[in-house]
Amino acid sequence: MEVGKEEVSLLLGVSGEINRMRVRLQDLRNFLTDADRRRITDNSVQGWVTELKGVMYEATDILDLCQLKAMEQSPLASQKGCFNQLFSCLRSPLFTHDISSRIKVLNQRLDNIKERSAAFSFINLGSYDDHGGKVHASHVAFPSRETSGELDRSGVVGEKIEQDTRKLVEIMLTGIKGGTSHGDGKVMVFAIVGVGGIGKTTLARKVFNDEAIQKSHH
Repeated sequence: MEVGKEEVSLLLGVSGEINRMRVRLQDLRNFLTDADRRRITDNSVQGWVTELKGVMYEATDILDLCQLKAMEQSPLASQKGCFNQLFSCLRSPLFTHDISSRIKVLNQRLDNIKERSAAFSFINLGSYDDHGGKVHASHVAFPSRETSGELDRSGVVGEKIEQDTRKLVEIMLTGIKGGTSHGDGKVMVFAIVGVGGIGKTTLARKVFNDEAIQKSHH
């Protein structure tokens, strides 16, 4: 019984931190349109935007790790909503400590980013444009105590991750077709490398789940 209470306490604690991260990220995303417009001529704003996007990538990686750990602990957890996914992944004390520490550090960075944003007097334009075309601000949805359903990471990374996915899928399919036509039986290995928090896990998952890639294996 004590173990159960401890697990619930850990779950609610980490869930609370994740919810705070969600709120902070959404508040800051509302300034991104104005920030992107101004960073063309302002190096300090450029640094602010770059740091915020880095935190957004890392937030995506944390959620991916939680989901993967939950599936490892219980394959059915991914079908039962975010609360059950969190509960499953937090059954490992070491993993829980690591994730909790990363989220707390991330929230501290977000606090610092928000404090610095005051110096720029950003206008809340409520939309975000990362590639020249104006788009509606995406919602960064993280699980909270009241939220249920699948973990929703859409919009955390944006169009860039979609472009990288399409590019990597094209490269892989070209290689697969080439290997098949030559019949050499060689195994191709593709590595996604980079510093922590840039969305490597998200990119790998999107490529793996791509319809064209799935069909190429059948």
